[in-house]
Amino acid sequence: MKKVLFSIVASLLLIGQAQAQLAKDNKCKFLGNITTRGQIQPNVGGLKYETLWDQLTCENESKWGTIVNCTVSSAEEGVKKWNWNSSDAHYKWCKQNGVLFKFHCLVWTSQFPSCLKGVTGSKLKEQVGYWMDAVAIKYPDLAVIDVVNEAIKGHAESESGAMDLKNALSQALGNSSNPYDYKWIAEAFRMARERFPNAVLIYNDYNTFTWQKNDFVDLVSSLVKQGAPIDAYGHQSHDLDDYYKNNQISNFGNTLKEIHNSITQKAGKELQCYITEFDISQGDENTYETIMKNTFKPMWEADFVSGITIWGFVNGATWRDNTGLVTSSGSDRSGMKWLKQYMASDDAKNAKAKFCGKSAGGPSLIVSASETTIELGQSVTISAEMEGASQITYSVGGTQIGTGSKVEWTPNESGEFKVEVSTTTSEGKFTSSVTIKVVEVGPYGGKAAVIPGKIEAENYDNGFAGKAFNDLSDGNTCDDFNNFYRSDDVDIKELKDGAVAIGHCQKGEWMNYTVNVVEDGDYDVILRAGTGNSDGGKLTLSVGNTSKEISIDKTGSWGTFDEIKIGTMKLSKGEQVLKLAIDKDWIDIDWISFDKKSGVSDYANNNVITIIPNPASSKIKIFGAGDDVKAEFVSLAGSIVKVSDKSEISLDDVACGVYMLRITTPNETVVKKLVVKK
Repeated sequence: MKKVLFSIVASLLLIGQAQAQLAKDNKCKFLGNITTRGQIQPNVGGLKYETLWDQLTCENESKWGTIVNCTVSSAEEGVKKWNWNSSDAHYKWCKQNGVLFKFHCLVWTSQFPSCLKGVTGSKLKEQVGYWMDAVAIKYPDLAVIDVVNEAIKGHAESESGAMDLKNALSQALGNSSNPYDYKWIAEAFRMARERFPNAVLIYNDYNTFTWQKNDFVDLVSSLVKQGAPIDAYGHQSHDLDDYYKNNQISNFGNTLKEIHNSITQKAGKELQCYITEFDISQGDENTYETIMKNTFKPMWEADFVSGITIWGFVNGATWRDNTGLVTSSGSDRSGMKWLKQYMASDDAKNAKAKFCGKSAGGPSLIVSASETTIELGQSVTISAEMEGASQITYSVGGTQIGTGSKVEWTPNESGEFKVEVSTTTSEGKFTSSVTIKVVEVGPYGGKAAVIPGKIEAENYDNGFAGKAFNDLSDGNTCDDFNNFYRSDDVDIKELKDGAVAIGHCQKGEWMNYTVNVVEDGDYDVILRAGTGNSDGGKLTLSVGNTSKEISIDKTGSWGTFDEIKIGTMKLSKGEQVLKLAIDKDWIDIDWISFDKKSGVSDYANNNVITIIPNPASSKIKIFGAGDDVKAEFVSLAGSIVKVSDKSEISLDDVACGVYMLRITTPNETVVKKLVVKK
C-alpha cells in the first residue's frame, strides 16, 4: 500500500444528469477533471470520479510524446506500433460511462516524441499527418480537442530539442523561419479539421490572465485572421495564485470578459472559451476559498465559457502542491465545500452558454447503475434515459435481461459483465453500456483461518475495496513487485526467505480475515511486523467484538521484521471477522498468531515445518508436521487445487506454477510458498 492515494459508491453516473455530479443541473456546461498518474482517480473516502465530474482529460496519456515512440511509414503502422494502451483505456471508460472525453493534445513542443528529434521538412509534416490520421482512426468521434498546446514565445522551449522542434514545425507546416508568426499553428488546425470535421478545435496556453495576456490575445486572433479553423481558446488557469498576489482577485470577472472581448474584436469572430487546467495552489484554507469564489463563479457564469476542467482533485496526487479539492482521505477542503454549495445554487444551475459544451458529443443515451461492483448474490439496478427514445433494451452477452427505464439484475456467477443498452429515436439508433463487476466474497482459499494458529497477512478475504479491504493506492505494487501473489489493490512484497507480506501499509487502510475460533478463552497474540519509522507505527486488531490498539517500535531499517508480543485477547468461539486497521504510516505485516493460554505449542514458529524439495517437480515431503497433517495447494487466484492428508505428496496432478501450501496440524496452520517446475 504505497505513498499514493484511495467503498464502493452507489452510482455510475453519466453526462451531467447523474444525481451526484456537480454540474448535473446545468444542461450545457460541463465540469470535468483529469486522470491521475495514468489512472482514473481511484475512490477516495467514498468518492468516485464519475460521481463528481462529467468530462475527462488525460493528464499525459494522450499526448503525442506519450503515444508516439517511433517514426512510421503510414498511419496504420502507427496504430499498430505506438503506445495507445492507457489512452485507449480512458477513451473506452468514457464511452462506457457516458463521460465526455477531451483529447489533450495533438501538437506540443514539450513532451514531444523523442523519435522526432532532428526530423525536418516534408518528413516532419508527413509524421505529424500520420499521427493525426492515427488518432482519427483510433478515436473517430472525438468531440473536443486541444490541437496545439503552449506556443507563446518562451513556452514549451526549455526541454532539450524543444526549440529546434518549434523551428522545424514552423518551417515544415508554415513554410516560415519565424515560429512566432504562427503560420505553422494555423496549418496544424487545418490538418486537424480535415481529420475531425465535427470536433471543437482548441488552442491552449498558460499565464493568460497575468503575465502574457496580450501575447495570448494576439496569437489566438492571428490564427482566426489566417483562416485557421479554430473554434475555441483554452485558459489553463494555473496563474490564479499570481492574480491573487497582485491584489486583483476581486476584478477577475472583468479580466476574463476583457480577454474574450479583445479576441473577438481583433479576430472579427467570437470563439468559445474553455477553462482547461483549473487549479489553485494554496495550503491556507481561507486563501484557497477566497481565490475559488472569485475565479470559478465568474468563469462558470460567463456565457462564452463552455466548460471547466479542474486539473486534479485529490491533494498529494496533483501536478502542483496543495491544489487538491479534497484531502488524501477524501475530506472536502474549503474550496470543495464552497464549490458543492455553489454548484447546487440557482446561479450555477441557470448559467447560460452561447456554445453548449455538453452537446459537443451529440445526443447521448444516459445509463446509470446503482453500483458498479457488487457481491455475488446481490442485485444491481440499471437505469437509462434519452429524450424521444422508444423502448429501451438491456442485454448481457447477447441475452436480454429487461426493458424500460430501469431493470434489476442478479448475476449468478462472478466476473465482469458488460450490460449493453440500446434504444431508437427519430435521429437513429443509440447504444451505451455499463460494466458491472461481480465478486465472490469470503475467506481466502474458501476456508476460514483457524484460531489457535497463524494467519498470514497476505491471506485477507477475497472480495473488493470496502468489503474485504481498503487500500489508499491504485494497483498492487510494492518495492519491485507488481501484482505479486494477489491481483487487487493491496500491496504485497516478497521477503528474503521466499515468504510474502503486506507492504507499505498506510493510515486508513485495513484488511478483513474470516476466522474460526475453535473455543472460548484467552489467547496470547504475536504479530510479526516491521517499520523503519523512528517513531514506530500503530494499528488496531479486532476479532469479532474484541479489539486491541497496538503500538510498534522501530524494528530497524526498512524491510526488517520483529515478532511483537501483543498480549492477551479474550475470544469467543465461532466464525467471525478479524480486522487489521492501520492507524499510522508505514508498516509491513507478515503474520499474526494466536496461542491459547496454558497451551504448550509455539504457533508463531513458521520455520518448524519445512517442504523439501522446493522448487519441486515430481513430489514433495513435509517435515516437522507429524502424521496428522492436512496439506492444501492454493493457487495465486485463491482456489484450492489439491488436498492431501499425507506428508509425502505426488505432484503428478499439479500443474507448474506458484502455490501457497496451507499445512494444518492439530496445533497450528502455516502457509509455505511452493514452486512447481516440471
